[in-house]
Amino acid sequence: MESKGPNSKGSNAKSPSLEQLQALLLAEERHKIAVLREEVKRLDQELHTKEKLAVTVDPIVEDHLQRLHKNFPKLFGPVITDTIRYQIKNAQNEMVDALYPIIGKLIRKYIAREIEMLSERVDRQLEKAFSWEGWKRRIKAWFSGSKTSDVVMQGLAEPVIEEIFLIEQESGMLYGSYSRTKSIDQDMIAGMLTAIKSFVADAFQKGEQDLESIEYESYHIIFRNFKTYYLAVVVSGVVTAAFKDKLEATILNFADKLRKNAMKKEQAEEGAFSTQL
Repeated sequence: MESKGPNSKGSNAKSPSLEQLQALLLAEERHKIAVLREEVKRLDQELHTKEKLAVTVDPIVEDHLQRLHKNFPKLFGPVITDTIRYQIKNAQNEMVDALYPIIGKLIRKYIAREIEMLSERVDRQLEKAFSWEGWKRRIKAWFSGSKTSDVVMQGLAEPVIEEIFLIEQESGMLYGSYSRTKSIDQDMIAGMLTAIKSFVADAFQKGEQDLESIEYESYHIIFRNFKTYYLAVVVSGVVTAAFKDKLEATILNFADKLRKNAMKKEQAEEGAFSTQL
């Protein structure tokens, strides 16, 4: 029978000194694991508790919203402008339907202000009715065969050019513009005017004839059409025959200069192309 030595018993068991060594070496890791477990437990509770989550998340969301609001024009302005231009070019009727109520309100507000100013001017004119200026108007009316009231109104509401638009015929793209007040979106109005012209042409089947003017309260929109573009001139006040003649001559001179500049540019491009060959 084989005898067993004194150290053979429990040879597979760990000695007390080894267990103590392992405990010392792993103590820090076990502490970290315990801390992580507590943190995971706390986060899990916060995620499942709406009120606690709101306290943590709401300040972050509010900060992002404030920064977005502050930088919105810079971040999204070009995209919105391109979208509006695309809609004006490809969906003109829908844009007119959508913007007509808004533009109408703005126009009515402006007209109300103009009427108030006109009333003030009328009051001043009435005060001067029996002055030397008043007698001059009567004499002018007698010689011209007009009513004195018409002469007075012409003095009150002399024609003023408010807006000028140079617009491409087919696409409605704005080539250039002038505005006395700079208070409206020029590209948007150009698209709307083109849509209105197209609608009138289609609705009344004018064929080769073009829309020449639109009247709205004290405003007149005068159109002058050319081969590839047209001019729209918005005038406030009383549009007389003399003013129309002067405006027509100015537009024709402008169109002639535009044609000559286009020819010079074309000749310069042809010359540059020939030089390259």
